[in-house]
Amino acid sequence: MKFQLLIPSYTDILQQQYSSTWEYEARRRLWSCPSLSLLTVAAMLPEDAELSYIDLNYPAMADFRTDWVFLSPSTAQANQAYTAADAYRAAGAQVCMGGPHATVLPNEALRHADTVFIGEAEETFPQFLEDLKNGRHRKIYESSKFPALSSSPAPAYELAKKYPYKSIPLQTSRGCPHQCSFCLSSTIYGAKLRRKTADQVENELAKIKQNFTKPYIFFTDDNLLISKSWNRELLSIMKNSRMNWYAFSDASIADDDRLLASLRDAGCTQLLIGFESLHPDNLESLNKSHWKMHRLHTYKETVNRIQSHGIGVVGSFVVGMDHDTPAVFDILYDFVMETSLYATNITILTPFPGTKTYEIFQRENRLLTRDWSKYNGFELTFQPKNMTISECNRGYARLNEQLNSPKRINNIAEYFKSVFKNTSEEHNAGTDLL
Repeated sequence: MKFQLLIPSYTDILQQQYSSTWEYEARRRLWSCPSLSLLTVAAMLPEDAELSYIDLNYPAMADFRTDWVFLSPSTAQANQAYTAADAYRAAGAQVCMGGPHATVLPNEALRHADTVFIGEAEETFPQFLEDLKNGRHRKIYESSKFPALSSSPAPAYELAKKYPYKSIPLQTSRGCPHQCSFCLSSTIYGAKLRRKTADQVENELAKIKQNFTKPYIFFTDDNLLISKSWNRELLSIMKNSRMNWYAFSDASIADDDRLLASLRDAGCTQLLIGFESLHPDNLESLNKSHWKMHRLHTYKETVNRIQSHGIGVVGSFVVGMDHDTPAVFDILYDFVMETSLYATNITILTPFPGTKTYEIFQRENRLLTRDWSKYNGFELTFQPKNMTISECNRGYARLNEQLNSPKRINNIAEYFKSVFKNTSEEHNAGTDLL
């Protein structure tokens, strides 16, 4: 039986406006990676299955000569996924669809698919394969629980090596305790952290090395460095791997001097920190714990402490939250300049279906569109509370221009020139950063 893994095209609104800018290029390098969910599903298929992997974001043509095609689109990819699915079905193939969007809107996905998966695949996909063996399949397969990741196979990375990806994804855990109201991962993966074993991680790293030359690892965990005991084990693994990597974390990482001193030697080059906002009322409304609000006063020191070790901080912020006014854009730019923040991931608040934010905006009749292609983090899809649509769009465009100005780029260059000079002197003096 022939199976195909298909990544639908993605309309990159930033590419149209900022394709030649430094910030866009830095982001593109980090996010240019294969679909980890589809490669994991591929690893569950029978050894004798005929497999193909097609990424329509690169020069590639859809190949309808398959029995089944699998898609795992994000919300922003949903429209393109549905168009592709309809074409495959018209050509006689059957369509399986899973992933975040299909999980929260399964009935919508079923209008374009023969089978839809709700939740994580480790439990449901083997059931589907068993049914297929017996000549049948269900319309919906739904996970009954959050699976233990010890059952998750090493992704079939070998399928993706034909594409010029800039980074290679690896996931060691699922779940995040912060449960922010706008975060779809919180809905899908839950609050409890579930982790792969050290052996699994080492095995996946070995597979990546076999298939890619000088791979740059992108850890897709929502919060990678949250456990001190696991951190020690993971950093030892990464140091031995001799690979550079990038990950998501939270501001608490700056509290651990020993960890910070170990990160760079373990290959960490950048950390994305989810600061979210500089307004305390925005942070208070994010979740019940108010964890990020209590950390707000440490944000500048957090950036300084991490970057002083030669690790670039990618500051992740969301604009358009209910307590944001048009002043939010200047406030953010001032923070970026004052801290010499290496890079940014500043997005417009997006009410993804399945999140509390979506429920609230729908109830308040504030949604502007349900064109899923606009739910990409860079286009306004709702009516802000304390600024007009025009003020938000103009302020966001101006901020992007400022972030790519010579003044900003020189600020980063001068800061890190000083940092690397200091860290080099420490090494030469025999300082043990481990």
